Amino acid sequence: MTEQEFIAVLAPLVEEITGNVFSLDQLDITFGDLDIDSLNQIEIISRVEDEFDCRLEDGVLRTIRTPRGLLEHISKTISPA
Repeated sequence: MTEQEFIAVLAPLVEEITGNVFSLDQLDITFGDLDIDSLNQIEIISRVEDEFDCRLEDGVLRTIRTPRGLLEHISKTISPA
């Protein structure tokens, strides 16, 4: 999965939840700084998991702080080790 493929899925979700446009240069900004609270973060992660047909372990979910962190964990899950 490329960053662009990830952004194509994530950007509409962030815009839906926050009303703000999300772009590639915001991958390293924390979800909190993007005005995404923990409940909305869980919703975003769940919908991204559904889109890429994968599941992250609960322990991993608690460590994700930025969109790039989510991208990296999703990439590990859908890519062969």
